[in-house]
Amino acid sequence: MSPAAAAVPRLTVVVPAYNVEEWVDRCLESLEAQDFADFEVVCVNDGSTDGTRSRLAAWEGRDPRVRVIDQENDGLSAARNAGIRAARGDYVCFLDADDRLLPGACGRIVAALDQSGADVLVFGARCWPSERDCPDWLVECLHPRDAVYERFSMDLLLKEASRPFAWRLALRRDFLRKSGVAFDETVRFGEDQVFCFAVYPRSRRTALISDELYEYQVGRAGSLMTRLDGDFGAKMLEHNVIVRRILADWDGMGILRAHAEDLVAFALDFSLYDAIKLPDAAYRPVADGLREILARYWSAADVAGMALPRVTRAMALRTCFRTDMSLRGRRALALEYRLQQKGVRSLVHRVVEKLRG
Repeated sequence: MSPAAAAVPRLTVVVPAYNVEEWVDRCLESLEAQDFADFEVVCVNDGSTDGTRSRLAAWEGRDPRVRVIDQENDGLSAARNAGIRAARGDYVCFLDADDRLLPGACGRIVAALDQSGADVLVFGARCWPSERDCPDWLVECLHPRDAVYERFSMDLLLKEASRPFAWRLALRRDFLRKSGVAFDETVRFGEDQVFCFAVYPRSRRTALISDELYEYQVGRAGSLMTRLDGDFGAKMLEHNVIVRRILADWDGMGILRAHAEDLVAFALDFSLYDAIKLPDAAYRPVADGLREILARYWSAADVAGMALPRVTRAMALRTCFRTDMSLRGRRALALEYRLQQKGVRSLVHRVVEKLRG
């Protein structure tokens, strides 16, 4: 990195770091290569026990724009929050220490926020080492279109390629301060989902750009996401925690009831769809937990009366509010749900509808 940052930099890049000595130089070198100079880097050492801290210290001594903050090992959310509190830039973005910002990213972020006047910017990303190894859903969600939302819309959460990753967001620091939005430090997995559901409803204007500005390392060994990917039951239980936090936040904002159908449909898709395909021992704890969460706000009768797609309603009533469907029946329902989500009706259902007259 070259010149020292101005007293008030245009952009703060928050880099949380925990035991990433193998990757952190590669990460910070991507900032060194930026052609836009007016940014600062806040590196939060989250109690690393390897050589991460010494590598960060070397960067801090090398460039006055780099600051290192030390904290006990409190987790990614706490590290990001510490970085937000320490930020001085007009805008704030996040860079995980095993990832990279692509050339020109910092300048493009600042220009897009300046031009749009948005509180929140969503930008594109690409997978590393290759998108060929990435699942289709991941590639799709990392490529937003160019658009500006002048007010909140559920499309930002349910239709646009604008979640779940916080590292492909840049936010006006004044927006973060005034809204009080922060990462939920009680959520150990999926904190980005909770953050997105907190940010978008509070944003006055949200801009999406298709530019690929971030390089995301897929499936790093040892990451929590990688460890949970092999255990759908445990992963869905963590999803329940996320749903609980989202609904509580939206209830506190007073907007839960206005978006009831969308939130119930999201919760079922996010927590239950994969779980209903599992054997009873893994499925039932997820279903029971989700029922307890949803029942705080809606009864089975409430859900039955919602304007939900047919299979979504069936999944809610027959595999969440009730849990007596067989594994075979649940798997058949999961297949029908998948077809529904793709906009395809199964041949069997079409025949049944015809027979019913």
